[in-house]
Amino acid sequence: MAGGGYRASNSQGKIRSMGKKTNLLEPPGIAHSEVTVNGVRLHYVQGGKDKTAPLVLLHGFPQSWLMWRLVLPTLMSRHFVVAADLRGYGDSEKPPAEAGHDQATKASDIHSLVQDLGLEPVVLIGHDRGARVARRYALDYPDELAGVALLDILPAEYVYDELTAAEVVQRYWPWVFQVVPDLPECLISGREDGYLESFFGRAQGLLERLRSDGAYTEYRRTFLQPGAVAAALNDYRATYDIDVPRYRAKRAAGLQITVPTLLMWGDRGNLAGLPVSDIWRRVANDIRGAFEIADCGHYLPEDQPEVVAEHLLHFANECFEAT
Repeated sequence: MAGGGYRASNSQGKIRSMGKKTNLLEPPGIAHSEVTVNGVRLHYVQGGKDKTAPLVLLHGFPQSWLMWRLVLPTLMSRHFVVAADLRGYGDSEKPPAEAGHDQATKASDIHSLVQDLGLEPVVLIGHDRGARVARRYALDYPDELAGVALLDILPAEYVYDELTAAEVVQRYWPWVFQVVPDLPECLISGREDGYLESFFGRAQGLLERLRSDGAYTEYRRTFLQPGAVAAALNDYRATYDIDVPRYRAKRAAGLQITVPTLLMWGDRGNLAGLPVSDIWRRVANDIRGAFEIADCGHYLPEDQPEVVAEHLLHFANECFEAT
């Protein structure tokens, strides 16, 4: 990060120093910036080749842009890369529920960021909650995408409509717990470490690695920011209350993702043993690759970064060659 600075831009592209100290976890060559979109301040990092074949990375819960740290050097060697903190996460603003936490709003945030940077078309890459935003982006702005990669997710409406109660208990219990009004905030408050550990502990050895390299400390720092817990919970509530009904309607109308799509999931993650490709073909008509990553849990870019980066580079190359 040049000069150890932390840069912020408004929607007109002006830059100012934020005086943030360099994080030793950060790959060399990235710069921090901020932009205000849809009335909400977003934090993001950028780096790599000068806006060549741009990739935009969207993180999952309960993380931030930092989850991409192990794949960023490889991706930046061939592409211009932006990794954003979604509204409500990381160092982005934590707006109240009424400000909007649905996926269409978050996709609009990222679309505004992409336009601000002048990057279209892009390959959009999302993991977990970020992949859900990427799916919505592919539906709302297909002409501005070269491709979309969805890491370790199923369609949200499939989770609620077609998984059995037993499968939800085993794989998707947060999708029930976190939509309950008010109670989760009461139970999580003062117990944030135990809550975070329950997620990162699902992947064998991951929590220990995150503690060892300092990433857990950084995820904890942003999760303890004022409004962060409520924002994350409102993300899940908006999925249940707003996004899933919208996706049901789109599916009934026959609307699908039409851009080239890459799917990846871990063989020890939430999707293990499910017919992932068949499920996604109901709502996406141009799946270019579907890969179950061996010896991998839910957090693909931190469990198997080399394999993930290889698949992403191959997919991005294919997408940009076609544009």
